[in-house]
Amino acid sequence: MWQSRTGASAMAVELAAGLILATAVSDAFGFASASFYLLVLGVPVTAAAGLICFAQVVDNVNGGRMDALGRLQATLSALLVGGIVIGAAVREPFIAAGTIPPEASGVLAFCFALLVLQALLALAPSRRSDREERTRARPRSSLSR
Repeated sequence: MWQSRTGASAMAVELAAGLILATAVSDAFGFASASFYLLVLGVPVTAAAGLICFAQVVDNVNGGRMDALGRLQATLSALLVGGIVIGAAVREPFIAAGTIPPEASGVLAFCFALLVLQALLALAPSRRSDREERTRARPRSSLSR
């Protein structure tokens, strides 16, 4: 049986995507300070998303399962946090001038690429172990002991 990756990690990735999209729109309109503060707001959001992905990996390992896709998604989340921190750091000196440096746009594109990869991984089904299948197949009754 196939299990889809949904829930808290998907919502956290969607929040991060919304903030990065808002940053890109703010860049397009030339609001350098708004873009910077949106990225600063994105740091705790993406850090929470990364921690949720990492927690799922730890839960799977403690459950005796190897989750390579989950590990990859947690790694991409860590890279996304780093990308957003670097993007905010690159923008900070240019806030007073009201300009957006070209490096900041490159970092933003990198963050978009990471989000697309995370979204594709979230859609990928994962295989449940045979032990889980057998446990789910036998419903337990409170009367049969």
